[in-house]
Amino acid sequence: MSAAVVRRWEAVVARDDVPGWVETFRARALPGMRALDGFLSVSFLVRQEQDPCHVVVLTKWRDMAAIVAYAGQNAEKTVMPDFMAKFFKSYDAEATFYDEVLQEGRNE
Repeated sequence: MSAAVVRRWEAVVARDDVPGWVETFRARALPGMRALDGFLSVSFLVRQEQDPCHVVVLTKWRDMAAIVAYAGQNAEKTVMPDFMAKFFKSYDAEATFYDEVLQEGRNE
């Protein structure tokens, strides 16, 4: 069983803004997350058949202490730097958390 915690957050982004959002995240937000002890991964899921697009952001952390180091004592509160806010038509004010109980991959 995995001990990881997944932080889930949802938002709405104009289809034309998705590439800029991804690149801005990679360049400006991801380096800080990678520097935090306990950060494991991030995934963006986008429903591109709609415009604006519904997006789900999943970040994986070693434990809740790592999430608190990232988000602060109110770990549910959305972390939204000003440079990222411009991409979102709307977004969740709070994230939700899930215990990862299975994560499998393909061994080739």
